[in-house]
Amino acid sequence: MIEDPYAFRSVGGHVVLDFVATVGKRGSSDIERLRRPDDLMRWIRFVGLGDHLSDTDENLLLEAHRLREALYGLLLVAVGLAPVKEGDLVTVNAWARRDTPGARLTYSDDGFARDMAPVTAETMLAVVARKGIELLAGPEAALVRECAGPTCTLLFVDRSRGRRRRWCSMGSCGAHAKMRTLRAKQAGEQVGSPYGGSA
Repeated sequence: MIEDPYAFRSVGGHVVLDFVATVGKRGSSDIERLRRPDDLMRWIRFVGLGDHLSDTDENLLLEAHRLREALYGLLLVAVGLAPVKEGDLVTVNAWARRDTPGARLTYSDDGFARDMAPVTAETMLAVVARKGIELLAGPEAALVRECAGPTCTLLFVDRSRGRRRRWCSMGSCGAHAKMRTLRAKQAGEQVGSPYGGSA
């Protein structure tokens, strides 16, 4: 089965990690999964942040890319792979200060009612920024890991019992690693075993 490189990933265990995973194979192929404004809308629906969103445009898509890269830079700080960049903090904090959708209480002759503010891609990105602050300033920041796959740059929260998870997913990078180990072991046994038949 060939995996679609542009398909959204949900292996990080946190919406912010899934957001930064909208770029795959960072530093080598740089697979951009948010290529068009409608990709941003699809991602927001994919992670369950909103179903009925108003349209977005190229400018908001570029702002989303900047927010994503700022969050990624700060996550690299959390895992000890990069120094803090002031611009990343400024970007995330600016997004977190934006309005987010919320309930509003109204009253009419029929009684109280809850009225929801419109959900837009912009308000959902503000939610992502706030969730990024919660992750980075909370106890799970110490559990963020980078996948040990040789070409994978996905991040995940390691909630495993022993905190020894190495792969973004056992179904992809973990399985590939096990296959490499098995092949190397089999190759070593064939060459080195006096019973292998091919010495």
